[in-house]
Amino acid sequence: MTPSLNAFLAREGWAQATRTPLAGDASARRYLRLHDRARDRHAVVMLAPPEDRTSFEAFGSIARYLTDQGLSAPEIWAADPESGLMLIEDLGDDLMARKVAENPGTATALYTAACDLTTHLAGLTPPPALVTLTPHRMVEMIDITFDGLEPGDDTETLRARLAAALLSAFGAYLTGHETLILRDYHAENLIWLPDRTGLARVGLLDFQDAVFGPVGYDLISLLDDARRDVPEALKRRLIQRQGIDLGLEPDRFMLTCAILSVQRNLRILGVFSRLARAEGKTMYLRHIPRVAGHIRRAVDHPELSDLRTPVVQLLDHWAAPV
Repeated sequence: MTPSLNAFLAREGWAQATRTPLAGDASARRYLRLHDRARDRHAVVMLAPPEDRTSFEAFGSIARYLTDQGLSAPEIWAADPESGLMLIEDLGDDLMARKVAENPGTATALYTAACDLTTHLAGLTPPPALVTLTPHRMVEMIDITFDGLEPGDDTETLRARLAAALLSAFGAYLTGHETLILRDYHAENLIWLPDRTGLARVGLLDFQDAVFGPVGYDLISLLDDARRDVPEALKRRLIQRQGIDLGLEPDRFMLTCAILSVQRNLRILGVFSRLARAEGKTMYLRHIPRVAGHIRRAVDHPELSDLRTPVVQLLDHWAAPV
């Protein structure tokens, strides 16, 4: 890809810029920070597999939608879909995760701002042509979690029981309020931009897998983070805050978020397991106890007893690779 990259940067006026690799994510995309010392300017170039054209184009279209709404997604400065190259605005290094780790006293303000951004999204007309995260699709998304079980009749029986219990819970407790969901909305994908104002202080990085679905999904992604602990009191306060701001019944919305946490974190177990098993990314395994803890706490709600039994059975039998 280097010849294509060199030509792309030369064409866009960044041929002389220094290139520094940035930490990647769980995908096959790579990122380089560019620094043009002569003109004292920065940018980021995204290198995506050319065959992943759909994801590449989704990143550009969602980024433009978000910036049109006055939110801080990176501006797209140039793109070459054939080569999987995109030149984007550099939002800097002030990850929310890093800011809170350095100064825990900032957690309430930063997490509240991130919560309020998802509330704001729920009031907007979403972009067209998004995949809808239906209850059946959400059930299908946790098929990956069963990869950690030995195949057999018991596994298939458990899969069917869990699917039925989840669908029942979705039908009973989802609010019916649907919104744009960015999906990977957590503190390592959010940049704090204190020089901007309002919701634009929250910089957005990873949204190419955005879908349309139940409100609360991004909020629970933020609060039941696979990589770090968020204080329980802060979680509860922000769930209540979003429910009130959206005019939702507080107890019902708390249940909605619990069910979404179960679905999301069951999928994360399977994703982290596959990354370790198939790609040798064993660093994800250290997060599995926290993810399992999120699930167990979520199904501990008294009204989720029918869901609790198959979920706990799955957790008790599920084995991550080592």
